[in-house]
Amino acid sequence: MFILIIQARMGSTRLPGKVLHKFKDKTMLEWCIQRCLLCKKVNKVIVASSINAENDIIENLCKQNKIECYRGSENDVLDRYYTISKMYVGYDDCNIIRITSDCPLVCPYMIDDMVNFFNNNSYDYITNHSNKDFITPEGSSIEIFKFKTLKYLWEHNKDINLREHVTGYLPSVNLFDNKIKKGVYNYLPSYLYPNLVKEKLSVDTEDDYNKVKTIVNYFDNYNFSYKEVLDKLNTR
Repeated sequence: MFILIIQARMGSTRLPGKVLHKFKDKTMLEWCIQRCLLCKKVNKVIVASSINAENDIIENLCKQNKIECYRGSENDVLDRYYTISKMYVGYDDCNIIRITSDCPLVCPYMIDDMVNFFNNNSYDYITNHSNKDFITPEGSSIEIFKFKTLKYLWEHNKDINLREHVTGYLPSVNLFDNKIKKGVYNYLPSYLYPNLVKEKLSVDTEDDYNKVKTIVNYFDNYNFSYKEVLDKLNTR
């Protein structure tokens, strides 16, 4: 079972309320949700927000889109993921996909490809980026890990700054313990554009928002692939 969890909150410091910024007729969060719902290999999509009152609007938006919304700690995002995932540990092979709501261009087809890779290999954690080097441009980030990996991080990571980033503790762990293998940071999609690796397509500032809005306007709907985005950028 694969549970896709999108973390979202209103309290961005550089671009407050950015998840409600609109691309065409949908908010950034709705774009992220709708694109994730296109995944064929995902069993459930959940939004993880915080209990702060300012995030009531996120919960209401989820209700309008018929998406489950869990609300937990504002800063301990790791605990949000762990609490949600515990609801499903009764299922065999419970796995978690981590997506952030400031990546409205995240690719459902890449997610499905990575789920296939995850199913066909014995890793406990995979991602298409590392903390140092992006294999694909920033804004495409996808992480997939087993519940036992998430549980290990929840039990052992005591640094609140790293808990805000969920898997931030991973690079400092060599083998976790005898039961958990070292995560891989080098999942490679079938297409690479070395000249575009340093492109930033996540939304943290007004300039980022305007850039992504321009890209979204290239397409008539929200089911385009990340490869199509890169193809457009490559021909500028």
